[in-house]
Amino acid sequence: MDNNTKELEELLVQQHYGLVVSQALSFCGRTSLLDDYIQVGLIGLLKAIRNYDPTRSKFSTFSTTCIRNEILRFKNKNKKHESCTNLTENVSYCEKTRVWEFFPDNLSEEEFFILNLKQSNFTKKEMCEALRCSKRELDQKTNRLIKKLKSYNGA
Repeated sequence: MDNNTKELEELLVQQHYGLVVSQALSFCGRTSLLDDYIQVGLIGLLKAIRNYDPTRSKFSTFSTTCIRNEILRFKNKNKKHESCTNLTENVSYCEKTRVWEFFPDNLSEEEFFILNLKQSNFTKKEMCEALRCSKRELDQKTNRLIKKLKSYNGA
């Protein structure tokens, strides 16, 4: 593989990372396996990039199928781990403030996704791309989430 091919692969992975995360979330929601599903989804995305034939379908359709298939394979292979529960899945430690934060049980999938993106230091632009929304919509969603977290944590 030459340098141009590697650079193109890296660019396509960066551009479609949000798709991988959204597919991973659709499989696991709040479980502790989210990171594993994202990694497996990235493998599916790489397979899609390497095997894509533009004469057969759109790239987004093909890559979504490859990502979902890869995650399904992983999920079926590791069914025994699915029953394990993570007692700390609604708890997070913030290094900056050195405070344990507790998340309410009634957060939506999207709200957990926003929290994960924020904790991973995504920029506003990257978050908007991953959520497929405008900056204004992101601000509204984030403000609602902050209010919910503050009221839950007694702040």
